[in-house]
Amino acid sequence: MNSADSESLARRMLAAGYVEDSLERADVAILNSCVVRQASEDRVYSKLHELKEWKSPGRTIAVTGCIVAKEGDHLKHRFPHLDAVVPIGQYESFVTDLEARYDYAQGEPMPAAGRTGISHYVRVIQGCDHNCTFCIVPRVRGREQHVPLQAVVAECRQAVAEGAKEIVLLGQNVDDYHDPDGHGGLAALVREVQLIAGLKRLRFMTSHPQDLESELLEVMAGSDVVCRELQLPVQSGDDTVLRRMARGYQTRHYRAIVDNARRLMPDIGLVTDVIVGFPGESEAAYLNTRALVEEMEFDVVHIAMYSPRPGTFAATRMDDDVPHQEKLRRLNDLLALQREIAARKTARWLGREVEVLIEGRDELHRPYGRIRQGKRAIVLRGRDVAPGDVVNLRVIQATAGQLLGLPAA
Repeated sequence: MNSADSESLARRMLAAGYVEDSLERADVAILNSCVVRQASEDRVYSKLHELKEWKSPGRTIAVTGCIVAKEGDHLKHRFPHLDAVVPIGQYESFVTDLEARYDYAQGEPMPAAGRTGISHYVRVIQGCDHNCTFCIVPRVRGREQHVPLQAVVAECRQAVAEGAKEIVLLGQNVDDYHDPDGHGGLAALVREVQLIAGLKRLRFMTSHPQDLESELLEVMAGSDVVCRELQLPVQSGDDTVLRRMARGYQTRHYRAIVDNARRLMPDIGLVTDVIVGFPGESEAAYLNTRALVEEMEFDVVHIAMYSPRPGTFAATRMDDDVPHQEKLRRLNDLLALQREIAARKTARWLGREVEVLIEGRDELHRPYGRIRQGKRAIVLRGRDVAPGDVVNLRVIQATAGQLLGLPAA
């Protein structure tokens, strides 16, 4: 979501005549912020402190993103060298103010189309109507606002015309999408977008176990364009903790979704999120989460220690009663387990042929991209391969994090 917001603002500035450059040469520095976790928020404050040395007459510092909704103009009091606080999506007035401040007519404008890359993010929902007790998103992003289906399709079609090979549909809870004009939900939208001529791949994120419908999985299974990767946060493997989180489902419900997805698509890539150390999480509750992770054999698990977010129900009504060292122990234990699982799962691709959409080159100048199940893959001996190409790869090596292979004959 933050990447999509950054692209939206950058496209608007490029269209107005600005060009991207290094921080040393730039006139304007913009921080796009995330406050889902305290560490993310702290990085924003740290960078603002660093930019104090960069600031000089004629230079502008701006902040946008979720921290604006959380802190507002208090940011300017805390950081007097900060010039602008820009609410999410309200970029037009900010760019207009910059146009009045700078005379950039001597520059060479870059076309807005220059922002489109191999993958293009398209926001279909802004905000979230769920009230998970640990989550600050509804406070900083607001309640759900749904983009009309035809507007989403038009943006996707334009992105493909500008060179995008992959579309990623975004929403804090993308499964809850519904067209305000009454033309259906996410499954209907996916059906429409996948028909765009020239589109190689279609992804969506992030799903919610309470709202994901079988129809969507059936669309995925029957499509040659929709990728077989599902990002489905479970957050905890203990039903008592899930109730305290107000997630709206139990572990049996989650297991049923995964069973159905794997029945329809045996090779589906499954990504999840887990929070350890949530208020009231006993050792037994943690072991239930550990057992679920081991049972489900996720491809990727994003693991975080619980940290209270001011303004959330958990922060104001629940005691943060799991000691930090215990949270850290559980985090490291789960990370070690998941590394073993990921290594086993990637090893299953050895000797198989996979399709890779090339995204770029790594530090060794080897082409890399992802397979349809989301795993990163590196092409060995692929000098003539360019970003945007689709390569059939024979996997000859596998690590916990990636596949390596040779172009198939």
